[in-house]
Amino acid sequence: MEHVLSAYAKYDSQVGYVQGMNFLVAALLYHCSEEIAFWLFVSLLEDYEIRDVYLSGLPGLYKHIYIIGSLIKKNFKELAEHLVID
Repeated sequence: MEHVLSAYAKYDSQVGYVQGMNFLVAALLYHCSEEIAFWLFVSLLEDYEIRDVYLSGLPGLYKHIYIIGSLIKKNFKELAEHLVID
């Protein structure tokens, strides 16, 4: 795991290593080699807009929370009312 995370920190120096990345990398390493896990991790962060979750100020986290809240309100009205999602 250390090799994959160190390689990513060098690959994307703007993000570097952020606490919590290890959970994603560990899940990937459970199923594949370090090299494949690295490129899958890069793909997850870049192709699925997860990278911005790890940027300073967490702009992606707020974006994804808004999207999930909107989907819950649209598809699960009772749950949204119970969770008090505005």
